[in-house]
Amino acid sequence: MKFDFPLSDMPRPRLPEPLKAVMRKFSAPRDAAPLAFLPEMEADSETLIDRIKIPVNTSSLGLKGDNEVRENAQFLARQDRWDCLSERIRMADRTRDVTVKGTPIVDLMLFGARADVVSAAEHALLHGKPAKDSNFFDGIEDFELVLTEYPDDYAVALVVAHMHIDIGWAWRGTVPVADLKDANREAFLAHFARAEEILDQFCPHELNSAALSAARCALLPGSEHPGDRVADDFEDLIDLDPDNPRHMRALGTYMLPQWYGDHANLDLQARRTAARTYDLWGAGAYAWVWFDALLIDPTGLAHIDTDYFIDGIHDILDRHTDQATANLVAAQLYCAWQAARQHYRETGTGTEQQAALRAAFEDVVHNALREVHPLIWGHAELGFDNGVRSVSMDRLAQKGRDFAMNAVAQPFMKNLEAGLTIHFGPDGITEIQP
Repeated sequence: MKFDFPLSDMPRPRLPEPLKAVMRKFSAPRDAAPLAFLPEMEADSETLIDRIKIPVNTSSLGLKGDNEVRENAQFLARQDRWDCLSERIRMADRTRDVTVKGTPIVDLMLFGARADVVSAAEHALLHGKPAKDSNFFDGIEDFELVLTEYPDDYAVALVVAHMHIDIGWAWRGTVPVADLKDANREAFLAHFARAEEILDQFCPHELNSAALSAARCALLPGSEHPGDRVADDFEDLIDLDPDNPRHMRALGTYMLPQWYGDHANLDLQARRTAARTYDLWGAGAYAWVWFDALLIDPTGLAHIDTDYFIDGIHDILDRHTDQATANLVAAQLYCAWQAARQHYRETGTGTEQQAALRAAFEDVVHNALREVHPLIWGHAELGFDNGVRSVSMDRLAQKGRDFAMNAVAQPFMKNLEAGLTIHFGPDGITEIQP
């Protein structure tokens, strides 16, 4: 960050005392969780799958556009061009523009703008000391100083608030609550409290800002009683940005028992969301709310309305006919079907649900899927909302491709065993005799 005057000549912003206390006590790294690791997949000796001929689209591996948005915001922040950065953030927020993967452009910009400070903080907390020639405390105070210069600019406030949320999570890590050190917990809560203080000055609905509403949802883990707020906060967000299913998917995750809800309330919120967005999604919102939750916690299979869920899947595909959506839905249905099979093996119940999920998966393969997107399947196998960061995208894509090809072969197994080759093309599927 570059200023035209020495920072030492400016009065430093007055940070809340709990946050200053946390910064003074900085002396040890955060509790680091073990890095995620994917074991090597054994080579598939089956030759049947080799006779599934379906295009594999690896373009999703390319994040050039995403990187350009992030890097542009990072450049503007480094050059202290906050007026320009704020205007672009507010424009992206107003238009609700998203990437081809559905990521809001405004999220990428906010991430790029805070990246330097957050990266310095994560390095310091991981290694127990700041990187060479780096003092992340100064970075935090520099951002707070910018906030005092733009007190009425909600875009700047979003950058600084998200900085605190990210650094709070860096202190928190992913260790179980019982194993979390007091210093780490205090730092986590102090940064979240500061982020909430910043955001409380702005009303998402008055500003028609989905980004502000999303930021308030991101504060839930630092709230004293998040279960009292989660449904209302996400209802506000979804009402502001109903086109983006990511908000509905996040709601379902937060409503799981391991977060802030239970299966009964999750299903209730899925139904309420579907009713509010029926004109836009049909029954699709019911499926979106259960979408990730069902893979994270397969015990939800005992609580979901399978017929309503499958109706929602069909409504999603009717409204979004692109192959990314077809892959996303196919991967989810396949994983849900496998979870139902496992449930049947363990309990001997659920045959109708298992059959319905299998039929829905096969229907998507036959009528919608025309190419494989490996990364989508790689993430689906791990539960979508999995936080995999230590595995390269190439490796995850390779595992996803293997997983997808095995799944896509299932509806055609009898014909494959009979020696047929299955060709997927833009106009449909052709089964060819040897």
